[in-house]
Amino acid sequence: MKSTTLLAAIALLGATACTPFMVGDRDAEPVHVISGYDHGMVPVSNPATARDRAHGWRYFSDPATDRSVVISPQGDYYLNRGNGLRWVAGVQTGI
Repeated sequence: MKSTTLLAAIALLGATACTPFMVGDRDAEPVHVISGYDHGMVPVSNPATARDRAHGWRYFSDPATDRSVVISPQGDYYLNRGNGLRWVAGVQTGI
C-alpha cells in the first residue's frame, strides 16, 4: 500500500512540475480573463417554429472577436471560433 501512495505522489509531483511546459506557445493568441459573464456576446434571434429543427436552440454572437455560442434545447453548449461548432459542455446527468 505504501508503494502505491509513493507512486501516486511522484506522479502528481511530476504532473505539476510539467504543466508549464505543456501549455505551449500562447503569444499568437490573446489572453482572455474569464469573469463569468461575456459582455461581448449578444443574442441572435431564432424565428424557428415548433415544426423546424432549430426550434428551441439559442444563438449568441460576438462580432468583434468572431466567436459564437449555440445552446441546444437539452443544454449542450457549442463554441465556434471561426472553424465550425465544437461541443464544450453538456448537462450533467445522474450524479
